[in-house]
Amino acid sequence: RRALLQGGEPGNGTAAAPWPKTLFLIRHGESAYNLYYAQHHQDPMDLFDAVLTAQGEEQARTAAASFPANLKVDLALTSPLTRAARTCVLALPPGHRGAKRYMVTPLMSEHLEASCDIGRTPKELAAAFPELDFRHLPDVWWYVPEEHRQGITPEGSQRLFTEEGRREPRSAFLERVDAFAELVAGASEGTIAAFAHADFFHEFLSRYFAQNDSKYEEYWMKNCEVLALRLEAPSALARPPDPEAEAEAE
Repeated sequence: RRALLQGGEPGNGTAAAPWPKTLFLIRHGESAYNLYYAQHHQDPMDLFDAVLTAQGEEQARTAAASFPANLKVDLALTSPLTRAARTCVLALPPGHRGAKRYMVTPLMSEHLEASCDIGRTPKELAAAFPELDFRHLPDVWWYVPEEHRQGITPEGSQRLFTEEGRREPRSAFLERVDAFAELVAGASEGTIAAFAHADFFHEFLSRYFAQNDSKYEEYWMKNCEVLALRLEAPSALARPPDPEAEAEAE
């Protein structure tokens, strides 16, 4: 059974965002890049869109047990990177036991600093994951420097990474993290599961939850860890102040 969701905002655009919300963060299972890096302590520079290892797939299948019994997830959000999307469909298989709705969003892709963070085209992803809808994504949906975006190809983006050393600036990454927070806050669903990455969730937790709970200042999720967060009101996801802008104002 296909559980397709068109690109754009979650929900049908008419229902008010419910509060409080429950947000589950799920880091992907062990990937081929995780395994390579643990063994060699360096980026192979060509492990684009790393897949899950056999252990990672098993972790994803067993992650379902980490959700409360009889829980019904209203919306599953996932990064388009294969390791996250695969974890999503294994942990919450579309169908009667899965989420009511699924949405793929590049906002949740990993901070592009390693070869595994360069993705695949929507056509390739759709062939790998027919349960999910990638039709709203451009061929190159991951970070590309502004001056190279027009006419960029996947191969061109790979060359920018390997030959020119281009990486995603922290400012661009934080914009995506904050846009994800706005997406969750504006969703018409109340129980949301988000499948993404270590750096992405580390930054999200640090920016939005560390002020009230110091454990989130340097919280790094393990492979297939499921973290439940209760969001009492929209203020929980209010964009944090920009220290540089505040300094300039003073």
